[in-house]
Amino acid sequence: MSDWPVGTVRDIAVPRGLVGGPFGSMLGAKDYVASGVPVIRGVNLAGDGLFDPAEFVHVTREKAAGELAGNLARPGDVVFTQRGTLGQVGLVPPAPHDTYVVSQSQMRLRVDPGRADPRYVYYQFRSAQVRAAIRGSAIATGVPHINLGILAAVPIVIPPLADQRAVAGLLGSLDDKIAGNDRLAATAMDLAEAEFAAVPRDRAAKLGDLLDLVYGKALPAARRRGGPVVVHGSGGPAGRHDEPLVDGPGVIVGRKGTVGAVRWSDDDFFPIDTTFYVRPRTISLEYAYFLLRTLGLSGMNSDSAVPGLNRSRLLNLPVRAPATDTAFTARVRPLFAVRARTARESAALRALRDDLLPRLISGELRCAHLAGRRAQEPARVAERLQEGR
Repeated sequence: MSDWPVGTVRDIAVPRGLVGGPFGSMLGAKDYVASGVPVIRGVNLAGDGLFDPAEFVHVTREKAAGELAGNLARPGDVVFTQRGTLGQVGLVPPAPHDTYVVSQSQMRLRVDPGRADPRYVYYQFRSAQVRAAIRGSAIATGVPHINLGILAAVPIVIPPLADQRAVAGLLGSLDDKIAGNDRLAATAMDLAEAEFAAVPRDRAAKLGDLLDLVYGKALPAARRRGGPVVVHGSGGPAGRHDEPLVDGPGVIVGRKGTVGAVRWSDDDFFPIDTTFYVRPRTISLEYAYFLLRTLGLSGMNSDSAVPGLNRSRLLNLPVRAPATDTAFTARVRPLFAVRARTARESAALRALRDDLLPRLISGELRCAHLAGRRAQEPARVAERLQEGR
């Protein structure tokens, strides 16, 4: 049992450090502009990392400094979802913006630096225990939601600052490595896509000359037995099973639902009946993956009741094809291998982080000896912990 003191969010906030978003009439689609001050919404808190800077909307600086001056967030602030997907949390990054607006569905905490480390607070709110406390305190009328009073009263563990920084440094080193892996994988795929764009396509063909599209197989959720095999629906991973339908690597195409989505699987997988999977004829899987992504499949819905792809129509689609894709495939396979390696490493790091997080936050596992050491030291400790698993 930890001897660290327990307090509430109110105890670690600066005066007037807890604020909510603006009233509905103060911020809406009518206020959005192409550039200016970004608005933090749920989509920015939905990822696995500290903060997702994608899909910002903006308001003018005048609007932010005027009507919305009481609803601003700055780097180092912790932002929470107030309604909808409760438990979402993000830490406002130091760059590239110095000011943000908090949307109607979010709340902001500005931490007293003499009481708490914002990164530690962020990680504590990532823990299952605190998320459960938030959901358990939610107001269930209509859309489940919380308010500033509920957030202020959430109990949290408040260790000495040195311990907070050590915990945040260790967990942060894992998240930094995961983010670096994501960037490396994205770069590898950008290079592979550039290689695809450079391939000469000097002959006419039908898509069915190059590949076949095979129907996935029904696997209701009640029949999925869990295990190492990812079940793929048209919208992406949809659960796990204990045996594959297809040996990896493979390409999955959304047939019903999320029509035309094209995904790659490095490992054995089970595509369900809302998908096709690709069986190459005269091209490699790597070439098929990029080719299918260029065909605008999402616009080829043929069934009126439920959006869907017609297999016969798709296989008869005219395409331009290379005389050979051998050289292309040889160049991009190492890039696909980079993505596969980083994905597996990141999965292991996420599992390690999620295992360590509650034990570090509770004080069951102490890392106060890290305090004051070089910033690189938590990464080394994380690596040693991973090696010992």
